[in-house]
Amino acid sequence: MTAAFPTPAADESQRLLSPEELEAALRDIGARRYHNLHPFHRLLHDGKLNKDQVRAWALNRYYYQAMIPVKDAAVLARMTEASLRRVWRQRIVDHDGDHPGDGGIERWLKLAEGVGFARDYVLSTQGILSATRFSVDAYVHFVSERSLLEAIASSLTEMFSPTIISERVAGMLKNYDFITKDTLAYFDKRLTQAPRDADFALDYVKRHATTPALQRQAMAALTFKCNVLWTQLDALYFAYVAPGMIPPDAWTPGTGLVAEAPAVVQAAGTGRIEAGHVPRLPRGVRMRFDETRQKHVLLAPERTFDLDDNAVAVLSLVDGQRSVADIAVLLGQTYAADPKVIEADILVMLNDLATKRVLER
Repeated sequence: MTAAFPTPAADESQRLLSPEELEAALRDIGARRYHNLHPFHRLLHDGKLNKDQVRAWALNRYYYQAMIPVKDAAVLARMTEASLRRVWRQRIVDHDGDHPGDGGIERWLKLAEGVGFARDYVLSTQGILSATRFSVDAYVHFVSERSLLEAIASSLTEMFSPTIISERVAGMLKNYDFITKDTLAYFDKRLTQAPRDADFALDYVKRHATTPALQRQAMAALTFKCNVLWTQLDALYFAYVAPGMIPPDAWTPGTGLVAEAPAVVQAAGTGRIEAGHVPRLPRGVRMRFDETRQKHVLLAPERTFDLDDNAVAVLSLVDGQRSVADIAVLLGQTYAADPKVIEADILVMLNDLATKRVLER
């Protein structure tokens, strides 16, 4: 007698998902794989990168921005329906602009210039990491060679970009004194453009992924795009943050920058802080110990600066009565060091704080 066994449950991946289930599956991919989770972005948004590391990000990201309309043109060329082309071509206009000086690429160039780069150097794409070029080019090839459904599905990372944009703008404005709202103007329009583009692409995928196989292709395409974004940050992290070596053909600090005019540090309206001056913290600026992070910070309106032990030792003596020379003498006695050597060191630090407008005389 042949035993009757229950039929095994069908493999979930072989089941046709409802449009709502497909959307949930796509959003789950972003929740697990989108590059807002990458350690490099956490450092960037939390103000933990130095200026050159931010520059490396801006320079390498330019190549991705510059190739977006190339990618979108490849998708547009494969659309046989005029109604689709009319919608999709707006993406190209968004990045290329309607005239010179307009569009997302131009705004990214202004971001790169805002952190110190010469425009011609950025446009040349010299110094970008080979992994940046490889991953971005792979994305362009992907949308050119795969099905139209997969090409459109790969753009669905736009569903998750408003969150990362909000984090980035708020974090960078708070934590980097060399970043301004004008520097980050690229992101202003993306807050409305990205949701518009994502809504169109999501609707297209939900209507055209009509079999389990097509749904798997759409999900794999979105996963691939997340990997493209993640790979770019991997390259930046291991070249410029983690201990290691910057590739010989990559950007090195100091290359391609606009020469800066000699800094003229203003303190209390006129002149540099010098040895005979009496420094003080401006109104609204104070030093305190952060119990959560177990370190001293300098609090200023809408900004926070981490302080090392040397800065704490100096600022503890800044009381609006002692001169820089007086402070140096006290520190010399405390650390059995030459006050003149200490004086030279602390003048550099105090003038740097003055440029950030968190110290005056």
